[in-house]
Amino acid sequence: MSIVETRPQIIIRNGKPQAVILDIKKYEKLLESIDDKEDLAELRRIKKSKTSFRELKNYLGKRV
Repeated sequence: MSIVETRPQIIIRNGKPQAVILDIKKYEKLLESIDDKEDLAELRRIKKSKTSFRELKNYLGKRV
C-alpha cells in the first residue's frame, strides 16, 4: 500500500524552486479553475463588444 502525499512537493535546484509535484486531483482542479477564469474573462469581453443581430431567414439564406 502506498501513502498519498496531499501537500505539494517543491523541487529545488541550485537553491531555487524549479518544479512542483501535485496530487493529480488537485492538479485537475487547478486546471478547471484556470479554464473557468478564462471563460469568465471571455464572457466579459463579449458583453463589452458591440452585438448585431440578423433575421434567421437572412442568415440561413446566405448559408444554403
